Amino acid sequence: MHFVTRTPSPPLARFVGQLWYCAAPELPDLLERVLPTGSMSLLINLAEDELRRYDVATGPSAPSPVAGALAPAASPARCHRVSGIAICGAHAEHFAIDAAEQRAIVGAEFTPGGAFPFFGPDAEALGGTHVSLDALWGREAALVRERVLEARTPEASLRALETALGERLLRRPARPLARDPAVDFALAAFADPSRACTVSDVVGQLGMSSRRFIRSFTEQVGLTPKRYCRVRRFQQALAAIERGERVSWAGVAAACGYYDQAHFIHDFRAFAGLTPTEYAARRRERNHVPLGG
Repeated sequence: MHFVTRTPSPPLARFVGQLWYCAAPELPDLLERVLPTGSMSLLINLAEDELRRYDVATGPSAPSPVAGALAPAASPARCHRVSGIAICGAHAEHFAIDAAEQRAIVGAEFTPGGAFPFFGPDAEALGGTHVSLDALWGREAALVRERVLEARTPEASLRALETALGERLLRRPARPLARDPAVDFALAAFADPSRACTVSDVVGQLGMSSRRFIRSFTEQVGLTPKRYCRVRRFQQALAAIERGERVSWAGVAAACGYYDQAHFIHDFRAFAGLTPTEYAARRRERNHVPLGG
């Protein structure tokens, strides 16, 4: 696998956390589960002009050795097709892709709320979906993909995408370039583990109505504040799993702010469709788990 990343230059860096290129011609024709990150991404398939995702159907199966949890039997269901350049909205659910269909792909991961200047209120409507970019940008979407395809190296592909996004930022329709200050405050509070702020804590500190805060946050981030916090905590658990050679689930649960190990396992399965033990044993890379087996 060939994986290259690039950190955008200002002012784009305020809105796009990372640009990445992945080429993996050696991967088998394999369905894999993609886990939610809570962020929006722009994806460009370099191998073909289509991106596909699959629903994952789960059902009862044999008991898991972890706290008596059940390991779901997963199988692909309906296929959803979009063009070769598309937006993946902020997800709080897992879905499946066929690795063989995405052997060469370029992406841009937006910072939380960072997609708002590019898509405005559509950021909320995009939550949990994949949408062809031409539905939002028209002909410009195909032109962006062509520019990236014409690049001769992975690094040049990333520079081409960075330039295209920077130009779009400067030509954006009339809308605020910055997030609502209340949303910025909330994102900073949720990101600081030393503060351990709840949604109620943030609303109280902001001195605004809960309804108004939730409306603004969801419109700009693509997830409700409560769901965003749950996904963020889930991602903290994944990071802890990646760091530990021998994982103590009780320790991970405590470090990530769960009530207890049972609460951790329940929440983990809600987002991953797997127990933590199954994820640790089967993951290919962070957030990607082969189906079956």
